[in-house]
Amino acid sequence: MTVKKYFLTALLTLFVAALNAQGINYYIPQGDYTLNPAVPSPKEFLGFEIGEHHISHDLLISYMRVLSKSSDRVISQEIGTSYEGRPLIFLIITSEENQKNLDKIRERQIMLTDPSKSSSLPVKEMPIVMWFGYSVHGNEASGVNASMAVAYYLAAAQGSEVDRILNNSVIIIQPAQNPDGINRFANWVNSARSYSNVLDPFSREFREPSPSGRSNHYWFDLNRDWLPVQHPETRHRLEIFMNWHPTLVNDYHEQGSTNGTYFSPGIKNSTNPLAPELNRKLTEDISLYHAKAMNEDGVLFFTKEGYDNFYTGKGASYPDMLGAIGILYEQPSSRGHIQLRNGVLLKFPDIIRYQALCTYSAINAGIDKREELNRFKADSYRESQDMARKGTIKGYVISSDSNISLVKELNSILAAHSINLYELSRDITIKGKSFSSKNSYILPLYQREYRLIRTLFDKMTSYIDTTFYDVSAWTLPLAMNLNYEELLSTEGLVGKKVVKVRERVRKELPLSKLAYLFELSDIYSYKILYDLLNRGVAVRVGDKSFGINIGDKLVSLSAGTVMVPVRGQQLSETELHKVVLQHSQESETEFYSATSSFGVEFDLGSAHFKRVSIPKIALIVGRGASYGTIGELWHLLDQKYSIPASIIDASLLSEIDLNQYNTIVLSGNYRLPKEVNEKLKIWSSFQSNTIIAIDQSFQTLNEIGIADIKERSVGVGNINGVILKTTFSKESPILYGVASNELFLFKRGRSVISESVTPGSIVAKYADNPLESGYMPVPTIEAVKGMPAVLVGNGAIYFCDTPNFRGYWYGGSRLFINSLFFRDLIPSSKIQTK
Repeated sequence: MTVKKYFLTALLTLFVAALNAQGINYYIPQGDYTLNPAVPSPKEFLGFEIGEHHISHDLLISYMRVLSKSSDRVISQEIGTSYEGRPLIFLIITSEENQKNLDKIRERQIMLTDPSKSSSLPVKEMPIVMWFGYSVHGNEASGVNASMAVAYYLAAAQGSEVDRILNNSVIIIQPAQNPDGINRFANWVNSARSYSNVLDPFSREFREPSPSGRSNHYWFDLNRDWLPVQHPETRHRLEIFMNWHPTLVNDYHEQGSTNGTYFSPGIKNSTNPLAPELNRKLTEDISLYHAKAMNEDGVLFFTKEGYDNFYTGKGASYPDMLGAIGILYEQPSSRGHIQLRNGVLLKFPDIIRYQALCTYSAINAGIDKREELNRFKADSYRESQDMARKGTIKGYVISSDSNISLVKELNSILAAHSINLYELSRDITIKGKSFSSKNSYILPLYQREYRLIRTLFDKMTSYIDTTFYDVSAWTLPLAMNLNYEELLSTEGLVGKKVVKVRERVRKELPLSKLAYLFELSDIYSYKILYDLLNRGVAVRVGDKSFGINIGDKLVSLSAGTVMVPVRGQQLSETELHKVVLQHSQESETEFYSATSSFGVEFDLGSAHFKRVSIPKIALIVGRGASYGTIGELWHLLDQKYSIPASIIDASLLSEIDLNQYNTIVLSGNYRLPKEVNEKLKIWSSFQSNTIIAIDQSFQTLNEIGIADIKERSVGVGNINGVILKTTFSKESPILYGVASNELFLFKRGRSVISESVTPGSIVAKYADNPLESGYMPVPTIEAVKGMPAVLVGNGAIYFCDTPNFRGYWYGGSRLFINSLFFRDLIPSSKIQTK
């Protein structure tokens, strides 16, 4: 550090304490108004000023409840909780008169989305419904802290300007979009701060460890979950969001740059093509209000670079599919209370102030452009109806086959977006595939949320701009590996609206003296498999398809069929029957009671039935780990399959007894010490012990010495999140339960593995024409095609990319679950690639 820089830091340290604390007037607009003394200010309730400390979620919730009780302008709604049990709170703020007519206002707002009703609405008189969401990334804490000042101002200010705002709007505030992440970060930064205001950006206060408060409990980025809807924070948010259908939506973030404040519209050619054409023009108009506020406050800003509006699963782009204007805000982050970074002094109170200023400028824009924005919403739904009418594709037909739980998951996602699924009214055949009305459904495009259906189901391979802030593809039916087809007409096919997906007809399950059988077709049949193993029930799995007579009926069963022998169990015949009968009645998995050991191709006593052992799993985190991928797998196991997994820091691998685990999962670039690699090599040599490696962790497999996997060049740049078709033969146990002849896997980054030279090691490889959706330059496609996607051998299973991307990649996650249960059945030869 130079002498000059040293003295600058020292001088700043002397003065920052006085600069750090700011009263409430710093965060609310200047103007001719008074503050209602009956409404407590943040300091009166908390005992400290906004910005002096990072607010914890419990204090935030308590304050918002107090505002609701002390002001007739404010209603608080609490719907559900986060994973860690923290309430999800929403404030609905408007004038006292509007509060009395709130149901009518909401009904009219929803009518804006109905072309048959919107033209008769008194749009000039209607208030604008505006949404303000703060801190979906929990360690971007200025938003949640700013929400207190905004809510207090709207609840307490008395004057003509605030009356104008409240009379002409309904303001919905979600102060904490990510309660668990917010609390994690607040605990860290409040406990790590120095009260003498250390400015050094390398100080502990500003070096939050992984997993950071950015993510939720399972380390997911909740700002990517608006489309997949895999988490309670998103699901409950959408309950309120779709109930109100706001017209102007604001999403408040922080960024690493110190260049200045960002606000939409962003990169011009990186807007999703499904967004209405007028959307950007209105966004630009609104940006002038933010520019005025920032200019008056002396704040630098940028608006045309850095951020796109392409992936529609983010808080600022999702509204574009619903006739709303979504605005993204990114403030330079102090990541603590005050720090000096790149020569810029970043003070937490200032960042909070900028978020509040951008909130007030958004409110002013919404009020001034109220009629125009409401008409835009109505027009966009009218346009959507025309697009649906003129489009070639009219809908999709979807079969549940023997995977009813998968269609339940699909319907759950669709319902969260107010999209209707219908029963198929008659049997049809499309492209040689038969769809029975007994187990098939139809998704017509001609319905209110046409653009949402399109963004969920469309496949894209053509783009104006090929630079992506996030991913270039996210097609839902490919991710879920649905059995579906496009329809050029839905005439005569639309049956009853689905309220609840039809469940399997429960049949009697007689007590067997021989065995019980069930297939792994349904995605949640693995929950049954784990429960049986956890009870100590001996279980076997068939490695080939076979036929067997059940009573007087010949039943064909697929490879991966689970057999539960009756003899030799710790449970009695009656006790075992009670267990399997309960699973048969409570699940979508059909059980069969064997009446004879005779089979067509082979018998139940055949060596074709292999022993299955319970997985004892360690997910390895720590330095170099990909917490996002590990979190996706943790969530999969814990929430969807109720399978316990230990989360172990890599630094402990040298100390702990690895023999308590039989499955170790790696994702990242760990660079483990030599002695740990040797320990893992010895551990993996024992039967049943397996290392599952993902993405760059093939390097750890190589360093351990149980694989020799090489990358091949993909040219310049990374693969920007694409969906690739894979092909396979169904001989591998990793493919048990897969009904289709192709599987679509998600790919991003740079990991492309060269061709395998080990016979039998390839589970799945990328097709010769692999790109199904997303952007990849031709040289990259050439580098990827025909290359391995999943490899097995010698105590190792390798996935080239995350199998459970964003928690909704049900096709890939099945392969991972199979890897846990059937690791004993993989080839013993070492994985080697050219």
